[in-house]
Amino acid sequence: MPVAVVENAFGRHRLRRFDYEKASDLGKEEVEELNYGVRAALDHSGFVVIENAVSKQSCERVISEMQEFIDATPHGLHGLGGTRRVGALVARSPASHEMISHPAILSLVKYVIAEQRLTGDVVRIAGREGKGKKGFRYPWHLHLTQIIDVGPGGGSEKMPHQLGLHRANGMWVHDLQDMGLNPQIEVMWALTDFTTENGATHVVLGSHQDRSQNSDTAYSEPTIQAEMSQGSLLVWTGWSVHGAGENRSDTHRIGMNINYSAGFLVQEENQFLACPPHIARNLPEQMQQIIGYRQPSGSLNYVAECQSPADSVLQADFDVLVPGSHGYPMDSLSGGQVPLTSKALESRLKDLNDRKDAAIELDDLELALQLKKAINVLIRSQSKTRD
Repeated sequence: MPVAVVENAFGRHRLRRFDYEKASDLGKEEVEELNYGVRAALDHSGFVVIENAVSKQSCERVISEMQEFIDATPHGLHGLGGTRRVGALVARSPASHEMISHPAILSLVKYVIAEQRLTGDVVRIAGREGKGKKGFRYPWHLHLTQIIDVGPGGGSEKMPHQLGLHRANGMWVHDLQDMGLNPQIEVMWALTDFTTENGATHVVLGSHQDRSQNSDTAYSEPTIQAEMSQGSLLVWTGWSVHGAGENRSDTHRIGMNINYSAGFLVQEENQFLACPPHIARNLPEQMQQIIGYRQPSGSLNYVAECQSPADSVLQADFDVLVPGSHGYPMDSLSGGQVPLTSKALESRLKDLNDRKDAAIELDDLELALQLKKAINVLIRSQSKTRD
């Protein structure tokens, strides 16, 4: 694809491209060189393309897993004419996990968000500031997962995209523009080819340099379209001005928008609701941590009795309404859920089983499941009882 040089209010830029498949075939050093180039390109121009990051088959699997959800979603929600947006990919599409946890992206997330290493950014913790070093970094988590399906005519005068050109860092309401902070990076995966005709994403190169919410400079500069083939991706910062193009073709353009943000900011897509604990507990540990089921600092993101998600909601029988679900050993001073004699245990189990059977008779399956968890917790806790 041609690499056009752009000169605008932000200097001289081009949309740089790096081939992940080629670098991977050559070895570890070449992948590190790619990561270095990607960081430099993002820092300079605010956008970068990584080509051939996953196979076409991986893209097709994501589309196949999500097709029923796409088909069941009406066009034009949120003022995006001819467009369907569908989320909750972690829970709905196992194939998407390859992209969400792609090593080139996670390396960039660490560099941009955790370590704040782009020009003008800085980590500030407990009265100290600087670029992130080990033990001096911001936590981060998955911010958004979304299929964006733009049908023929999407973005046209008849089916306009009311969002237009925009930057994303205003969603937290607080004015972040002068804080020296990059709170998020955004990734658009091409699940189908992105072409000029089908409305490939418009970008304003260098626009991340202008963070003023009151400036119209970036919006008055010409855009270029980020064409890319299936399996490639476009990355930009939350300060970079971008927007969807008009689909003038007769086919659907399908992208997958995966964003990451600082762990002390609320997620755009609530991952704990989109992928609740009973699903998350069966995911690989890395994916659990990416979507936010972790405790990144001593008093951030704990559950109930000051437990980490891994020690609470991700455990099989944990229920905040079941006494003793915390799994801590009990003693004679604690009393409560754990009986101290076999007779008391037998009586308590019988009571819980009777109540569970009654709930089933009443078709109150949520209560029945909660009582079943209480029974499991009670049985398991006996091994942890202390005299």
